[in-house]
Amino acid sequence: MEKKTGWERISRRWWFQTILFVLLSFVEYVTLEAFLSGDVYSIGLEYGIKNIMLLMGVNLILVSVTQWMRLTFLLSGVFVLILGMANYFVDAFRGYGIVYMDIYALKTAANVAGEYKYHGSPQLLLGLVLGIAALVLCIVITPSRPMKRSLRKSLASVAGAAAGAAFFVWINLGQGFFGDVNNLTWDHSIGMSQYGYLLYVTANAGQAGVEKPEGYSPQKADEILSRYSDSSKVNSVLASHAGSAKSPNLLMIMNESFSDLSVLGKFDTDQAYLPFLKSLKKNTIRGYADSSVYGGYTANSEFEFLTGCTKAFLPGNPYLQYIKDYLPNVISNIKTQDKYQEAIAVHPYNPSGYNRNRVYPLLFMDRFLDIDDFKSPVKVRKYISDASDYRMLEKLYKEKKKGSSLCLFNVTMQNHSAYDDTDYTFENPVKLTGMSLQPEAEQYLSLVKMSDDALAQLIGYFEKQKEPVIIVLFGDHQPHLPDYFYQKVMGCMPDALSRKESMKRYQVPFIIWANYDIKETKIERISINYLSTLMMETAGLELTDFQKFLLDMYQDIPSLSANGFYDREGNLYNWDDIGEAGARYQKWIREYKIVQYNYLFDEKNRNNAHYQLKEK
Repeated sequence: MEKKTGWERISRRWWFQTILFVLLSFVEYVTLEAFLSGDVYSIGLEYGIKNIMLLMGVNLILVSVTQWMRLTFLLSGVFVLILGMANYFVDAFRGYGIVYMDIYALKTAANVAGEYKYHGSPQLLLGLVLGIAALVLCIVITPSRPMKRSLRKSLASVAGAAAGAAFFVWINLGQGFFGDVNNLTWDHSIGMSQYGYLLYVTANAGQAGVEKPEGYSPQKADEILSRYSDSSKVNSVLASHAGSAKSPNLLMIMNESFSDLSVLGKFDTDQAYLPFLKSLKKNTIRGYADSSVYGGYTANSEFEFLTGCTKAFLPGNPYLQYIKDYLPNVISNIKTQDKYQEAIAVHPYNPSGYNRNRVYPLLFMDRFLDIDDFKSPVKVRKYISDASDYRMLEKLYKEKKKGSSLCLFNVTMQNHSAYDDTDYTFENPVKLTGMSLQPEAEQYLSLVKMSDDALAQLIGYFEKQKEPVIIVLFGDHQPHLPDYFYQKVMGCMPDALSRKESMKRYQVPFIIWANYDIKETKIERISINYLSTLMMETAGLELTDFQKFLLDMYQDIPSLSANGFYDREGNLYNWDDIGEAGARYQKWIREYKIVQYNYLFDEKNRNNAHYQLKEK
C-alpha cells in the first residue's frame, strides 16, 4: 500500500509527467514511422524532433482539456494506432501513406482499395506491437485518476491549451519550422521517408488553394466558351493539318528530359546526337515547345499536355494537389470518338510517382502499365531503356482489339537525372569536341542519342502498318547540367543570363508524325498546353469548346508558360510586367485564367459541355 501511494506521489510530480509526456510522444512518432517502414535514424535528429514537437503540441492541448495524462495518451495513442494501420494499407496499394488531398478522393480511394489484396508483414506487426505497447505503458505508469480541480490547475490548463494553440499558429504563419519541408516532392513516399510522416503531411496540408481570378464567375466562363459552341472550326493558323484518315491510332509520348541542347548555343560533338529526329520532314509537324519547368517536375508538363491548362496560374504540383475527382481532358474526349474503346497509360517506373496511380484513373485511363509490367527489359543505367519502352507500345498495338484504334499515353524514364553514373558503359557514347571535362553533358548527350535511335526503330515499325497512326513525342523539360557547361555554351553562368537567354533552357523539341499524308509544318514557337489540341486537330478529331478557345488564343499568344508568354511578333512578357502587354493580350490572359479556374476548381458550377464531348 505504501509503494502504491509513493508511486502515485511520484507519478504526479511535474518533472516525472514532463518526462513521461515527451517519452510517450516519442513512442507515438516511432509507431507512425514503423507502419510506413520509416527509418527514424535516416530521418535524422532535426526532422525527428519536429515530428515529436507536432505530436507534443496536440497532446499538450488534449492534456490541458482533460487534465488527465492517461486519458490524453489513450486517446492520442488509439488515434496513432488507427492512422498507422490506415497508412500501412494505403501504402500497400499505392506506395505512400495518407496525405491531406485524400479527403477529396475518399470515394475513389475506397473503390481502388477495395480491389486490392492485402497481406500481413513484419512492418505491420512492428507497428501494432509498438502502438499497443504505448497504450499499455500509458495505463501502467500514468496516474490512475485525473488531477483534482483547483483554480491554479485550471489556470495552468488554460495556459497549456493556449501554448499548444499558439505553437500551431506560429508554425502556420512562420517559415522557420517547416523550412524546406513544405515543398511537395515528385513522390510523396520520398517526402515521408525523408522528413517523417507527420512533418511532411502537416507541412503540405492545405497546399491546394488557388484564389479566384479577378472578374471570375461561372457565368463569365460560360460566356467566354459559348463563343465557340456554334463554330465547327476556329480560324486558326494551326487549322487544316488533318489528312484523310479517320480515327488514327494515337501514341502520345512524353520523353523524360528529352531536349536538343543546340538551342542553348553552339558546341561540337564527335557525332550527331539527334540525327533521326532532325531528318523527319515528310508527314511531320515539328518544332520547339516552351516548358514551364526545368530540370525536374515532369508531371507538370504531363498535366499541361493532357488538360490544356497552364502552370502559369497554378503554384505547386497539380497531380499532387488539384486533381481530386474525375476531370475531362484530352483522353476522355478521344474516347468519345469513333473506334477509341480503351485508353492505356505506360510509365516504366514506380506507379506512385507524382501520384499517377491515383490520378490516371481520374483522367479516364483504363489501364496503367508500370515498371512491374515490363518483363526482362533492357536497362540503361538503372532505368528501363526507351527501346524496351517502345517495344511495349508495339506490343500493345499488336494486342489491341480488332477494329479499334489505340489511345496510348507514355511517359519514358531512360534519360532521368542524374548524369554522373560512372559504372554504365555506353556502346556508342557521344563526346564533346573542343570542350573538356564535361562528363555529365556527355553522358546526357549519349542518352539522347539512344532515345533518337529508339525513335527511329519505333517510327520504322509504324510506317509499315496499314492502319493510320499518329505519334506525338515531346520532351518534358531540359536536364539540369553543371553550371560550367552553360558558361561554355552560353557565355556566362546561369544566374547571369538575360531573361531572353534564360528562356532557351525551357525549350524542348516536339514532333507530330503520321504514317499517312498530313500537312508538313515547322512551328517556331508553341507551349506544351497547346500540343494535345494540335494533335487532335491533326488527327481530324472533334474539338471541345475549350480546345477551340486554345486554338483561337494561339493565334495571338503562341507560347504561354509559368515563365511568361510570347506574342505573335516574338516579344516576351514576364508575368510581373503583364501591364506592358497590349490590351488584346491582357484580355486573353484574363479569359484563360477564368476558364481554367472554372475547369479545375468550380466543378459544381462548371458547364461540362464546354470541356467534354458527348458520347456518340
